[in-house]
Amino acid sequence: MIKSSRLVIFMAAAFLIAWLIPWQSAVAEQRINLNLAKDIRFHPESDFNPKLSGEKPKSLSLRLYGGYSHFAAKDLNEGLDGYFELMEIYKAEGAFSSVTGGYKPLHPGYNLGADLIYQITSKIGLGLGLGYLRSSKVSRLDFETISGDTGKLRSSSSLSAIPIRLGVFFTWPMKNKLNFIANAGLSYYAGLKLNTNNRLESGTGYWQEESIKASGGSISRNLGFHGSLGLEYWLSSKIGFYAEAIGRYARFKNFSQATSLNRDSVGHSESIEGKLYLETYSSTAGTISYFIVSDTPPISTPDEIFKEPKIDLSGFSLQAGFHIKF
Repeated sequence: MIKSSRLVIFMAAAFLIAWLIPWQSAVAEQRINLNLAKDIRFHPESDFNPKLSGEKPKSLSLRLYGGYSHFAAKDLNEGLDGYFELMEIYKAEGAFSSVTGGYKPLHPGYNLGADLIYQITSKIGLGLGLGYLRSSKVSRLDFETISGDTGKLRSSSSLSAIPIRLGVFFTWPMKNKLNFIANAGLSYYAGLKLNTNNRLESGTGYWQEESIKASGGSISRNLGFHGSLGLEYWLSSKIGFYAEAIGRYARFKNFSQATSLNRDSVGHSESIEGKLYLETYSSTAGTISYFIVSDTPPISTPDEIFKEPKIDLSGFSLQAGFHIKF
C-alpha cells in the first residue's frame, strides 16, 4: 500500500514538471490561436444542412404521414345511391308530403402510412412504403307519406385499401433548412374492400335491410400511379417536418368476389355469393342505378342494363408528417 502511494506521488510530480516546462510556449501559441479565431465564422446551420457541412447524406430515413384524401369513386356512388334515387321518384310522383335528407357521396376520406427511403445521393432516394386509405359516409333520409305514415332510410358505406408504394424521392435544397421535395412511382392496392348497408324502416315497425361486402383483386389488376410535390423543413439534423400534395391514378376492374345479405322484420333472409354488378333500371317514372350480387352474369334488356363497376380510387391527398434520419 505504501509503495503504491509513492508511485502515485511520483507520477503526479512527473506530470507537473512536464506541464511547467512547455507552459510559456503554450501561452504564446494560445495568443496566436486566439488572434486567428477572430477571423473564423461559425455556421450553426451546418448542423442541419449536409450541403453546408459537407456531411454525406444518411443512407436510410423514415417518413411518417397522414392527411385528407379525396376519391373519384364514380361507379361506386352510382350504385350506392339507388335507394335514394327511388325515394326521389316517389317524391316526384307525389307519394310523400315531406322529405328531408338525402344521399352523401363517397368522396372524402383519410390516409396514413410510412415510407422507408434509401438515399442514393443527397438529392435522389428510393423508397418502399405501406399505407392505409379509407373513405366512409353515412346518409339519412326521413319521409312522411300523404296518408300520414312515417319512415326513414339509413345508409352507411365504406371503401378501404392498403397501398404498397415503390417510388423515387427527389430533394432540392432551397434556403437554410428548407427543401423542395417530390416523389413518383407505382402503388399496389392490397386489401381492397367495399362495405355497404341500407336499412328502410316504417313507422309501423316493419323494416328491410340489405348489406353488401365486396373485396379482392390481383397485383396485375390493382396497380396504380402516384406523384407528389411538397416542402420540407428540418427541425434538427435528424428530424424534419413536411407537407405535400399527392395525385393518384388508381382505376381498377371489378372486385373478385362479393356477398349480399337481404333480410326483413318478418323473418325473410337471403344470402348470395358471386360478383358485384351495377344495374341501371329505366322506366317512365325515371332511372335508378343500384348494386346487385349474382353468381352468374346477368343478361341486359332494354329496360335493365347490367355492367361490372370500375373501382376508382383516383384522386388526391393533402398530407403532412415527419421525416426521420437514422
